[in-house]
Amino acid sequence: MKKTSLWILISILPLFLSNGCVQGTATTSPQGQDQDSLSAGPDGFQSDPDENLTAPYFYLIARTHVNKGNLDLAERALETAIKKDEASSFLKRELIRILQARKKTDQAMALAEALAQAAPDDVENLLLLARLKKGNDPELSTILKQILKIDPENKETFLRLGKIYMDMENVTEALSLFKKMVKVFPDYYVARFYLGEALLMTGQPAKAEQAFLETLELEPELVEPRFKLIDIYQTTDPKKYQKKIIDNFHMVLETEPGNERAALELALFHYKTQNMKKADPLFTQMGQELKENPRLVMTAVDILITRKRYEDAVIVFSQLRQADPANTNLNFFLGMAHEALDHKDQAIEYYLKVTPDHPQYKKTILSIAFLYRDKGNIDEALQFLEQHHQQSPADIDILSYLASFYEDAARYNTAMTLLQRGLKTSPDNTTLLFKLGAIQDKAGLRQDCIKTMKSLIRLDPEHASALNYLGYTYAEMGILLDEALDLVKRAMKIRPDDGYITDSLGWVYYQKKEYEQAVVYLEKAARISNFETIIAAHLGDAYEKTGKLKKAMTAYQQALANAKKDQQEQVKAIKEKIKRLEKRADE
Repeated sequence: MKKTSLWILISILPLFLSNGCVQGTATTSPQGQDQDSLSAGPDGFQSDPDENLTAPYFYLIARTHVNKGNLDLAERALETAIKKDEASSFLKRELIRILQARKKTDQAMALAEALAQAAPDDVENLLLLARLKKGNDPELSTILKQILKIDPENKETFLRLGKIYMDMENVTEALSLFKKMVKVFPDYYVARFYLGEALLMTGQPAKAEQAFLETLELEPELVEPRFKLIDIYQTTDPKKYQKKIIDNFHMVLETEPGNERAALELALFHYKTQNMKKADPLFTQMGQELKENPRLVMTAVDILITRKRYEDAVIVFSQLRQADPANTNLNFFLGMAHEALDHKDQAIEYYLKVTPDHPQYKKTILSIAFLYRDKGNIDEALQFLEQHHQQSPADIDILSYLASFYEDAARYNTAMTLLQRGLKTSPDNTTLLFKLGAIQDKAGLRQDCIKTMKSLIRLDPEHASALNYLGYTYAEMGILLDEALDLVKRAMKIRPDDGYITDSLGWVYYQKKEYEQAVVYLEKAARISNFETIIAAHLGDAYEKTGKLKKAMTAYQQALANAKKDQQEQVKAIKEKIKRLEKRADE
């Protein structure tokens, strides 16, 4: 039975070079002479061509080099051919394809744009330029519209322009375009499929259903439209459309007996409609096939966890696990699904069954520790991580997280000891150094913190976080403010849109008593951070210094509104500032 797939749809859209000479077949000269003998130089290219040799001659040389994989020589031959015939768009298009194959994207783009500008009504030139443009290029839709205007029956252009509209969520334009495409190509199933997609995006499921049914009338063995229909029926009324849902699953499995998505979704649908007589055998069969077909688990991950269908994931993985309880992949993904649903105890239960040979074993260990901590069992989390640190003392990741947990528990000395132990093994580890410096600061060892951050910056002069931390520390201490300004500006160059670094820059200016300049950066930092408490409080301070008391009051109130439970000291200080402002207003 002939099988048709919507991979055809997808294959139309990407940029291919297959229609150019880059994949041409072996060619002989008009005289039957093998092309290798046409190039006189030792590198296979005649570097000083006779004036009598023509552009077609060098084009044939280029094709021969392409067939042998010598794209650099092919490029040179085409350049010579173009010198012989500068008006040839064909030769320039062939050179563009060679340049693209050699990843000389800028050169290819420049030549394609020059071609399109020289002949704006040449569809071949415009199509080649469109294929080079990326989907987010603002000029692409203009080029595609121009192609459609010149050649209103160009299928590729219809599809690419429609895809751009859909990616941009300009669904009105996409719908209009695909409606027009269906009229131009009434027997083209691809047009009707995308029309159905656009109708779904515009909230018209009934019309979308009709479009997908018409797609299947043109190509009955497609599976993608059937999945779209199933989604429509399940979203609308699964009980009412139960028969249609099941029938479409069976049609997919009849067309593609190995379609794992259909098998999993059908078993899940029977389970959710409490038809266990049909659900159980399907899950049992799939569970028994897991050892021979481990890909089945990843299919379930793709259609369930990736799409955040966590409750469905718990059902499917639990059912599959009945046939293979020791399957480490099933235990891992069951733990992940339960964690996403905030079922902490169940997540821990299944994560603990994951064995050390699993590729995500370390992630599992860390997830368990975080789950213990989030349950309020910080001692249990520490004990668990300590146990694994003892088993793998050289594992820097576990050591680093263990230090962070001790930091959260305000056990700074233990955290610093751990990090210093790790730095003996990995003295250039910037992650450990930064964490050590931050904990030294929390522990009141500010000079040690400064020394550590300086060491880190010597190792990595582009470490934005360390540059910012050291600069902000100087600003808070009111010392070395010019050096602080330089440090934070260096960090800003690396991360110009970072709210915390922008706040640091504003705060340095504040400490330098350049309050107007401070306001500029603190306003930007507040916007970026959505008025994070400390940043909003800094902005209030700067407003107050510049006499903008109403703005200062608003900033302080926003700082209070966004305060977190662990910011009680900052809350107390901000309330005092508000009282001071209120008193000034009364006076």
